[in-house]
Amino acid sequence: MRAQAEADGDVFLPSAAPDGPVDYVLLCMEPSLGLWAKSAAEAESKIKAGFRNFLSSLEDFIVHFCARRYLCESEQRYHITDLAKGAMLVDHAGRARVERYDRWYPLLEEELALISRPGVGIVAVGNVVSEYLERRGFARSFTRVIHYSSQAAAARKAGIVGHEREFAAFTTTVSLRDVLRDAEATLVRAAVPSEYRAATLSKVAKSNLSDSRRQLMFYYKMAFESMTHRRAQRQRAV
Repeated sequence: MRAQAEADGDVFLPSAAPDGPVDYVLLCMEPSLGLWAKSAAEAESKIKAGFRNFLSSLEDFIVHFCARRYLCESEQRYHITDLAKGAMLVDHAGRARVERYDRWYPLLEEELALISRPGVGIVAVGNVVSEYLERRGFARSFTRVIHYSSQAAAARKAGIVGHEREFAAFTTTVSLRDVLRDAEATLVRAAVPSEYRAATLSKVAKSNLSDSRRQLMFYYKMAFESMTHRRAQRQRAV
């Protein structure tokens, strides 16, 4: 994977390795530069010191929180990864994306084979990933959910239409403190160095669990619980 990222002229940004075989994989697009590193040199330095993907923003930790609380049972594991793992500026990500994904696709298949339990559940995060998997004739079934980016805020609002009463009740059940508590546990499990862990938690603690972010959480709750229900039905049928 590092060799592929370097061949593409990008910086290889790994996710934290799972503790063992996983029951669910959340599949995203590609990591971005800009917010956590301004240059390739800075990115390489931070990665060498222990920085990992999906462990820096409130939205990142909302995904972790929802996966742990609404997707996995107590003994189950999940993993969040990208189709392509070369970090780049957002403005560059759309250029020749399909061709880039084609180069990474065999590595994705190897990754899934290495980390997945039988019958693993796949979550395609966003339309770009979902459409690419369909184009490739991806052999595993998957569930599409909206992307967690703030750029998809309109989709968050649309996702709760018809469920406004349930959403209102849901907002009383989650708080920023809950997400922060889970974020700290996630960072510890990922073996993120203490200095990064403290800085990340301090930054995220200054964020606001806005209505839009609560809409995202509620959308994921509905999507994940529906997914686990369908999966349980299939297993009972077997």
